[in-house]
Amino acid sequence: MSNPLFYNKIVPLDKGAHRDIRLDLGKDRFAFARTANMVPALIDEFGAALAHLPIAFLPGSRQPAAVFVTGLKPGSNLFVDAKGAWDAQYVPAYLRRYPFIMGDVPEGEPILCVDEAFPGLNPKTGDRLFSEGGDLQPVVQQALDLAVNYKNAATRTDDFCATLQQMDLLSAVTLDAKADDGESTVVHGLFVVDEKAFDSLSAQALGTLHEKRYLKPIVQHLASLGAIVRLGERARTAKPAAARTAKSI
Repeated sequence: MSNPLFYNKIVPLDKGAHRDIRLDLGKDRFAFARTANMVPALIDEFGAALAHLPIAFLPGSRQPAAVFVTGLKPGSNLFVDAKGAWDAQYVPAYLRRYPFIMGDVPEGEPILCVDEAFPGLNPKTGDRLFSEGGDLQPVVQQALDLAVNYKNAATRTDDFCATLQQMDLLSAVTLDAKADDGESTVVHGLFVVDEKAFDSLSAQALGTLHEKRYLKPIVQHLASLGAIVRLGERARTAKPAAARTAKSI
């Protein structure tokens, strides 16, 4: 199976192999996401992100996946600046979790893993992962807590997406990011909740969504689509900067 987005060399975190390794996130922490125009999203973070990041659904082989739209074309993330820093008030949990991730073990408990290809892992600078005696350091405990919470929220998000599909609530859409100067950029290949289909749901279907606590994330998703306009503005203001950079080289 292919590695998850951004991960290249996932290995179990081991106090023997990684005892002398440190984690240096640095100011360029999110450089790895510079070319990602979509980032996985969790329903738990819809509310915090909706004012800044459009939320949509990407078609999948089994079911759609919730994503934050971070760019208007493949290979472009409008929220990662030239230095590799995140330029927005909300940072998706998927990015904050990296380079750690929970790994499944057949017939066993999931274990914390790390992407050894992450440049911030080194023996000289940053926070130690383990003490000299092999005990987990705070940075790893924090990473473990986030990775566990992410895994649990991802399972709930998968069920949310499957429920939307089963209820036939999703429809293909072209997102139009129109800037103030009238220039328009469209994003294809995504799904959003069809408001007419949502309004036509039976009382029983609405009851199911209420019981699962999925009504709020649906509304939050729909509200987030207003942020597509700000993506257009980001793209417009980024063009002159990109042009100046290219000219100076």
